[in-house]
Amino acid sequence: MHPQHPTLYQQVGNLPDESQRKRRIRFHQGWWRTFVLAEPAGAHPLRAGETVCNVLDGGEISKKNLFGPGTVAAVEATLAARSKASGGLIDQRRLFNNLLSSQPLVFNFFGPLQQDLGLATRVVQALFPGVDEVTAILFEYAPDQWIDNSAFDVALEITSQGRSGLLGLECKFTEPFSPTEYKNDDYRKLATACEAFTVPYEACIKPEFNQLFRNQLIAEHQVSEKKKYAFRMTGLFCEPGDDSAIATGKAFRSMLRDGDSSFHVVTYTAFIEALQRLELTWEQREWSMMLWARYCALGLSAGAYSER
Repeated sequence: MHPQHPTLYQQVGNLPDESQRKRRIRFHQGWWRTFVLAEPAGAHPLRAGETVCNVLDGGEISKKNLFGPGTVAAVEATLAARSKASGGLIDQRRLFNNLLSSQPLVFNFFGPLQQDLGLATRVVQALFPGVDEVTAILFEYAPDQWIDNSAFDVALEITSQGRSGLLGLECKFTEPFSPTEYKNDDYRKLATACEAFTVPYEACIKPEFNQLFRNQLIAEHQVSEKKKYAFRMTGLFCEPGDDSAIATGKAFRSMLRDGDSSFHVVTYTAFIEALQRLELTWEQREWSMMLWARYCALGLSAGAYSER
């Protein structure tokens, strides 16, 4: 090839050495940045003077990391409502500029639903049997002054048979569950008091389950201690090819007394399929296709990737 005509693979930009699965997904996000967003590769967050394919520059202004009807409004409302006491963490640099981050992913999937609770109800009813209505959607949800920085990536306030409930989801893209084993006397007290688990506390705080466990305690606390909700449902929202996360979610479900009915593993494809079966406006249907293209359709970038 002529040196002045780089391959499509080269145009996508720099890729770090990492697992084959993550490298492939990162490349797809770089392909999206290059050929859909028409943006140059942004600065590497850790290496001065280097770029990386999945990062934008100036996303805070362009908002190009976000799409879907009402998504930007959902982000702006969430950021405006946060205070020093708010649970969870939102890294705005990653939110606006890192295409591989799960933070923009959560808003791209659930932001439009926050702005249209009627549509949210129809989608959630297809995925979570027994839900009558979605009444609110919250991002990075945890009680104020919570015992640590754990939070549900997205939490839906729901109703079922006249009762109010909380549906909290942990959302994963390529990042693994934290390898750290977090221990806290408050965790143990809450886990013992709520009687939600079928296994000892020591099993719950193992690294592979710790994140799901700590999130579960938020839901249990809000139901059994604060009495804010009459019931809770929890789950894992993840990429369909993430076999490790799916296996972890299913294993955690077996650790809950009512896990078969209260904990759900939902993939991006299941969400998109449920959405696309509904009667949608053209703008909503276009959003569903954009979700598929960016987060599921690796085949779109396969030709460029094969040039490596």
